[in-house]
Amino acid sequence: MIGLIYVTGDTHIPIDISKLNTKNFPEQSNLTRNDYLVILGDFGLFWKNDKTHEHWKRWLEEKPFSILWIDGNHENFDWIKTFPVTEWHGGKVQQTSDNIIHLMRGETYEIEGKVFLAAGGANSIDIMYRTPHVSWWPDELWSYEEQDNILSKIDDHIDYVLSHTCPCDIVRSMFRVKDNTDPTTKLLQEVYDEIGSRIKGWYFGHWHEDKDLDIFHCLYNDIKQIE
Repeated sequence: MIGLIYVTGDTHIPIDISKLNTKNFPEQSNLTRNDYLVILGDFGLFWKNDKTHEHWKRWLEEKPFSILWIDGNHENFDWIKTFPVTEWHGGKVQQTSDNIIHLMRGETYEIEGKVFLAAGGANSIDIMYRTPHVSWWPDELWSYEEQDNILSKIDDHIDYVLSHTCPCDIVRSMFRVKDNTDPTTKLLQEVYDEIGSRIKGWYFGHWHEDKDLDIFHCLYNDIKQIE
């Protein structure tokens, strides 16, 4: 049986995790570990190693489906970097539980016959209110090595892009933001310019809206199934 793939926006555990309860996501009662829910950044599970983390980790581990997540800008990257890296479905991942898997930047994965490009990360506009390595981490932005990795992966085989933010052109047209200084959107614009006319869809979070524009789908509370 072919597994199902769902996608949703930021969960900011514990702030926006309620979208994954059975009331808001009733489809999960029929899912198994061979079905997937992708969280498009600002996952928030790995923020602080405390009782809150342990509670929500157990809660997610009890879910019947597998959770795939890309990083956003509000993540504890110092902690995430300590997780071992393995291979999964053709790309590098960090698997921290049987059903919780981090899709790493610039990696591609073949899942249920579809090829996905993972492109997490974004710039925090509230950096002036945050404390380095406590509530903000410079690794929210792509390193040169990560940029080279994603630019080497973009080709005709990619069906979908999973990112936290979106390309510059989409920032302007979808959100009417003219003065965009996020270098991540500029990198994603390069990806879009190369493969945008050929891919089937691009899913992203970050903007705390549920909005569609052509192949682009910004998700926050909505949970969409990828057909």
